[in-house]
Amino acid sequence: MWILIPLILVYPAISIYNGRTLSQEVIDSKTIHFTFNSKHVKDSFDIYISLPDNYEQTDSDFHTIYYMDANLKSGKAIRTAILGFRQKHEAINSIFVGIGHFRNYRELRRRDMITPSVPSASGDSLVADSKYYGHSEEFYRFIQSELIPFIESKYRCKKERSWIGHSLGGLFAFYCLFKKESIFKNYVALSPALWIDESNIYYFEKNYSRYSDSLDHTVYLCVGGNETMNKILNCSRRMRDTLELRQYKGLNFVYKEFEGESHNSEVPVALGMILPKLPNQ
Repeated sequence: MWILIPLILVYPAISIYNGRTLSQEVIDSKTIHFTFNSKHVKDSFDIYISLPDNYEQTDSDFHTIYYMDANLKSGKAIRTAILGFRQKHEAINSIFVGIGHFRNYRELRRRDMITPSVPSASGDSLVADSKYYGHSEEFYRFIQSELIPFIESKYRCKKERSWIGHSLGGLFAFYCLFKKESIFKNYVALSPALWIDESNIYYFEKNYSRYSDSLDHTVYLCVGGNETMNKILNCSRRMRDTLELRQYKGLNFVYKEFEGESHNSEVPVALGMILPKLPNQ
């Protein structure tokens, strides 16, 4: 089901997808907004799509950058950065796809981006034991089998995709990274919450290392130098050390601590460094 969420007074654009009439809202000349209902998650998400400046002037395919928390500070920081580069005539030549929760975001972010924590009956994987906690696998399937096919049916997209996530979205970046099948080429984890559930993200990394010694991806891990009280800095250093010790083949790993920056203030600084590079990696 598609629902128009009014942000400003505009006439909705109408299109057809899989036999359904879709209503979408035009935010500006480059950005549209609509609500997407997921069968895997059994909930709806706010989707923001920002097209590159030259999308209508060419028939080329474009790199696609997916980002989380489109309604929160980090998502707004990404759209602000996109606008800033555009105003400097240095527009990022990519399609941006933002995903957001439009209600109960504290609860729903924990549901969708925190990793499962309970051993399965077979003992070789983890599952969730709470309705509103630890369902990152269902969220992953929503992106893989629902959102990406929709985006690539409507827009000219290259198969190389990037993911940007902040805090829990950064944790989810590593969950995706350590999956056997890869839906993203590049990962940007900004101040990732790797400490959650006693840092069980390392369970997924250890399992991955058992069957593969390669990670053909570019990974940016960025953190504020002042993030000492929230465990972010220490856990980010642990992930840095883990990946450097493992020496995965093909992995382009970039680690950066921004001195004097906090959990939120490091986001625009990191974006300014990383965004221009993603389309070419």
